[in-house]
Amino acid sequence: MSSSANSVFDDAWFVLARTGRARAPGAPPDRLAPSSLRSALLNAVRRKPQVMVKITSFARSKEGLAAHLDYISRNGENEVFDPSGDAFDTIGSQLGLAARDALQHYGRELATGPIEGESTGKKKTGRPRQRVSMNLMLSMPAGTNTGAFELAVRDFLSDQFQAHDRLFTFHDDRDHYHAHVVIGLQGTDGRWLNPRKHDLLAWREGFASSLERHGIPAEALPAYSRGKGKDGYRRDLHELSRRGTREGPSPSPSYEAETEARAIRRRAEAWTRIADHYAAHQDHEAANAIRDYVADHYDVRPALNPKPSTRAKSQNRER
Repeated sequence: MSSSANSVFDDAWFVLARTGRARAPGAPPDRLAPSSLRSALLNAVRRKPQVMVKITSFARSKEGLAAHLDYISRNGENEVFDPSGDAFDTIGSQLGLAARDALQHYGRELATGPIEGESTGKKKTGRPRQRVSMNLMLSMPAGTNTGAFELAVRDFLSDQFQAHDRLFTFHDDRDHYHAHVVIGLQGTDGRWLNPRKHDLLAWREGFASSLERHGIPAEALPAYSRGKGKDGYRRDLHELSRRGTREGPSPSPSYEAETEARAIRRRAEAWTRIADHYAAHQDHEAANAIRDYVADHYDVRPALNPKPSTRAKSQNRER
């Protein structure tokens, strides 16, 4: 493979930030065929709606989970569904319970987790967990087909959280239709879900794939690859500020504007090198689409002759 092809692949891997499957440290990522790489890049820049998969909170007790279930179910008035897709008003009628009571009963079981040794035969070890469930919100921009969205949510949850108790509901109280999801953190295999940043990236990609299968255009590019940075402060504090109950929040102590600006600039420069690669190969459709994307999404402008990275310098010396 030519050095030009290697270079454009490395830049594409960087800007798309695909999580993919786990690989051994130092092992090169799986190489896409040139046509597949081009397709992936153009799909990314042609302004597909971005999916949102957001961890809104965690419940630390049965009582905390019960309060959250009352919130997302509107005290039992809004339909909530179990992992099989059955509504709790139907489940409740079969058990002789109101929908809210059936939901709360399920919530208590979800918070308890599998009985010790029930599925693995092993005794639980370690400190008790401080969290019992994770609360997610899934959404797409206004105008998304709600029926297809609901099917995509169901499929995504079944694929991604098959080993975990879960329930979900849909809200239309905002300009965009969205789903609230509760995931039991302890799986049926006894393992605990401990989400990290790479998990959230993988979930966004999985949800985007599910939406695409149901005919909804969707993309899951990370914020930096779209010329956007982090907020630098907690969103819940911002919401309180908007309501006038607190002063505006300051950026978090870990927020570094210079580091963020540098990360965004590096991606703008990588996108520009990719566009130059396609222009050099007379693929003006791809080059122009990527250049338009950079112009629309990045406030910073990449340097015409950016300084080579340490890796690039090392490669040049080896040659």
